[in-house]
Amino acid sequence: MTVILASGLFPTTLHALQYLREADFIACCDGAANACVAAGFHPDVIVGDGDSIAPEVAATFADRIVRISEQETNDLSKTFHHCLKLGRRDEYVILGATGRREDHALANLALLMDYAEEHREVIMVSDFGTFYPCRDTKRLTVGVGQEISIWNFGASYFSAEGLQYPLYDFTKLWQGTLNVATRPDIAVHAKGTFLLYVAQPD
Repeated sequence: MTVILASGLFPTTLHALQYLREADFIACCDGAANACVAAGFHPDVIVGDGDSIAPEVAATFADRIVRISEQETNDLSKTFHHCLKLGRRDEYVILGATGRREDHALANLALLMDYAEEHREVIMVSDFGTFYPCRDTKRLTVGVGQEISIWNFGASYFSAEGLQYPLYDFTKLWQGTLNVATRPDIAVHAKGTFLLYVAQPD
């Protein structure tokens, strides 16, 4: 499993931190390396322009820093594409992509849909839940009563199994949110792409 750690809020819950503990490869987006090292983890690569990396971290991991100065893409995209260039083809888990500036969080969620076009096994995890970019049909095992939200990225013919409220071909961002799982195995069907979120239980 490849974990990409972005520069939003560092994960604090057992659920989110477990991904870092089980990672085969940790890629940090520039200054995210500071929090990574402070928490006791060692990045395998640090990608970005390097201006946010603490001097002591930069010195310790100098041989793992990949400096990319272009400003057309953000550090998360630079890190994602660098991992692909390294030949990483396992599951990608993106942490720390939300929790600070809302415009950055929304951009990262939109980018997640683009990443899924290049690498099918990619999810985004926060302290509060997990985002799954989906195409056509998504089946998941969840807890009964867990909240499920869906955002449409151009899909149609929505239907679902195991959700409290029926789905329809919604177009507004809020219309597919705040559903509830009524059984452990759920499925969302559509024709096209959508983003599915499973909230962590309180």
